[in-house]
Amino acid sequence: GKGGGSLRFSAEPRTTLIFPSTLLSTMRTTSLSLHGILLAAIIALATPRIAWGAEVQQVSSNNEGDDAKRRSSSDTCRLFMARSTIPNTGIGVFTAVPLAKDDEVGYADLVIPITDIDWHNNGSRNKHDYHWLWMNYDWLSTEILNLPYEAESSIACIPGMGAMPNCHFRLSNVKESWSKYNTVGLHRSRDAGVGAFTGYHGRVSTTLRELREGSEIFVDYGEHWFKVREEEFGLVPVSSSYTKAEQLLKKYNDLVLTAVDNSGSDLKKDLWKLIKEFPYKSRPLAALPTDSETADRAIEVGIKETELEGSIRPVDWLRINGKCLDNLRPGVSNIEGAGRGAFATRFIPQGDLVAPAPLIHIPYKEAVLMHSPSKGIVDDDGFDVRNITDITGKQLILNYCFGHPESTVLLCPYGSGTSYINHNHQSPNVKIIWPDETHAIVFNSTWTKQSVDFLEDQFSPGLEFDYVALRDIEEGEEVVLDYGIDWEEAWNKHVEEWTPVDDADKYEDASQWNCLDKEECETALTIRTEEEQRDNPYSKNLTINCYFADAKDRELVWIDELDDWTMLEERVPKFECKILERHDTPGSVLYDVEIIIPVDEDGQDDEEYYEDVIVVTDVPQYGIQFVNKPYTSDLFLPNAFRHEIGIPDSMMPASWKNLVNDD
Repeated sequence: GKGGGSLRFSAEPRTTLIFPSTLLSTMRTTSLSLHGILLAAIIALATPRIAWGAEVQQVSSNNEGDDAKRRSSSDTCRLFMARSTIPNTGIGVFTAVPLAKDDEVGYADLVIPITDIDWHNNGSRNKHDYHWLWMNYDWLSTEILNLPYEAESSIACIPGMGAMPNCHFRLSNVKESWSKYNTVGLHRSRDAGVGAFTGYHGRVSTTLRELREGSEIFVDYGEHWFKVREEEFGLVPVSSSYTKAEQLLKKYNDLVLTAVDNSGSDLKKDLWKLIKEFPYKSRPLAALPTDSETADRAIEVGIKETELEGSIRPVDWLRINGKCLDNLRPGVSNIEGAGRGAFATRFIPQGDLVAPAPLIHIPYKEAVLMHSPSKGIVDDDGFDVRNITDITGKQLILNYCFGHPESTVLLCPYGSGTSYINHNHQSPNVKIIWPDETHAIVFNSTWTKQSVDFLEDQFSPGLEFDYVALRDIEEGEEVVLDYGIDWEEAWNKHVEEWTPVDDADKYEDASQWNCLDKEECETALTIRTEEEQRDNPYSKNLTINCYFADAKDRELVWIDELDDWTMLEERVPKFECKILERHDTPGSVLYDVEIIIPVDEDGQDDEEYYEDVIVVTDVPQYGIQFVNKPYTSDLFLPNAFRHEIGIPDSMMPASWKNLVNDD
């Protein structure tokens, strides 16, 4: 520490323990030794410099459970948002019912593409050159079917199950499916709403194993996600951390438990607290149980089992302290041109919670602006430089966020189902409110009294909306919100002035030609050969890609044992190809294709194959994929509607109104 030469740690609410500076020297020299941690802890307990007092007080549980009626606590709710069982991680997602392996968790998510976000902001979001909190919640484009081909750089924002669950490497219990793509029959040649909503949808979470009721839902972020965020999250345990943690636990049991067993449980608690608060942190140390009672249990059954036990909350507790997440399901909207909508899964009485919505804040909305490249100007690496004065559009995420004309702040909900809720100015059946802080899970009311610059310094969520029923909502009824008069007027103007882009009638989206597996391919449109395309070409925006595998003898062959197109996406490269021949066979159609392997500037192909063109025979249709050429999909239509949803004046904090003209 600074000044006194000692560090001070809280052991129990009644205990204050002081590490002498001489002990810290011992800790430093033994910090890499499991014995050293134990030795340092024992010395600290034995030192006469121990001050016993009541300097540390327990923190209350935030009034959890004093009013169940503010939440949607229906006995039929199957999925809840509540405080995570992982300390200091905010929200968690819990199942209120037992789930079998491969059961779906909640409802399908939509996927909102973000393209070239660093380029448009002339910086790196990971280095905090600009504020982009979504970086902790977005997905790599390679996780979303066809998204890597949308632009030079793409990421995916997935509100709902794609953003809410926490990660626990040892307890991961759900996986994500591939998304689908379609625009529910709308086309750029006739519909003003095309490009205003995402066509990526249908991303489903399914269980990897049986789950007990009350279990927290965990996903696997990948170890790299935490390793590049050590400054923000500390040394989070990864899979390999637990082997060393189990070794330390065994040494604790062998070397210490017998010695302190007759000294009372308080000494044992203090000893374990010292071990956990050892100043020189490591991932294995973080993987140890949080308290001595759990450590004793882990000695008996193992750390993983104690973590599993600790990740389950009583269902009655969830119904009181959680918020229902499955009141909404997606479907095709009843509103013309709106795409998909949100529908009630059960009767919701007036005044009840429809859905909670934790919020990603964007302090300055210029972060979603898109620019053209400067003509003839490149950077030191030869890449185009943005023309900051030529704004060509806005990221699609804007349409899913809330804002106000007098503020630069955007608030983007990432709750389950809320991104499907459409606009109805005349007869909405829900509204948004700031939750009562005693019933909130991530809401900090003090943030609404702070400046926009304060929000820019916050790199974790601290705001939350509740969607509340304005009247009784029947099961199956579409849930709609009044987006505000500014949005209404902007949309009406857009529809009135809208005209199709040039050659809109000739546009074919790649999704209409693709099939994902054998069953889908049985009814899919057959693919035209090169010869057939001369007389009947595909739309100019399309490219045909093929999958193949490299055998050990370096011959390019088709892996016919792969019977699932999604498996191909994970396992084999994909390159542009030409369709040479088509063969009708019983139950399927096979193709002979010419695969074109890209060659880099040094004359070597990207995948280190010998040839740059190869013919592969008998490729099934699910091994062939159409993709849109970059920047040609509906996402980039210059006449696509963009406008944030309105935050009501009555809710808008005065301290955020940084666009108010004082004159």
